[in-house]
Amino acid sequence: MLRILIILFSLITAVGLNAVAQAPAQPQRGAPPGKAPEDPLPAMSVPPSYKFDSRGRRDPFVNPVPKPRTPEPAVPVIRPDGLKGVLMSEAQITAVVVSKEAPELTRIMISAPGNKVYFGREGDALFDAVIKDIERDTVVFSVTMKEKDGRSTIRDVVRKIRPTP
Repeated sequence: MLRILIILFSLITAVGLNAVAQAPAQPQRGAPPGKAPEDPLPAMSVPPSYKFDSRGRRDPFVNPVPKPRTPEPAVPVIRPDGLKGVLMSEAQITAVVVSKEAPELTRIMISAPGNKVYFGREGDALFDAVIKDIERDTVVFSVTMKEKDGRSTIRDVVRKIRPTP
């Protein structure tokens, strides 16, 4: 008997819900009869005329710690081939060839990236420096540096040759 009552109750409830779902929507009171009702705003929407008034307070949704600025990547410089395309910081002085009879024949051997080897003499230019002087154990480079204010400064850099063990 209990089963019959449960089945009867559920049928009546289902028929009643079906009738309510199919009933036509009633027009809103106070609205003109020919005008369609407006769609309700979504639950988390903000009215278009709303403006946040901070009154001296910070916005809680803005991070108070600014992100560090990333420097804009510099335009890659196309370097020429050969010794003129080697940066002084990339150059490793491998050997010095000294001539006692003719000092103008003194040369240095420079190893560059890519397993390339170049020979240079006094006055030869690298990408950012010029070979100024060659001694038995040192080589002096003259580097031209550009300051932030646009001035250029010439600085001498001494690289020592260390014997390999």
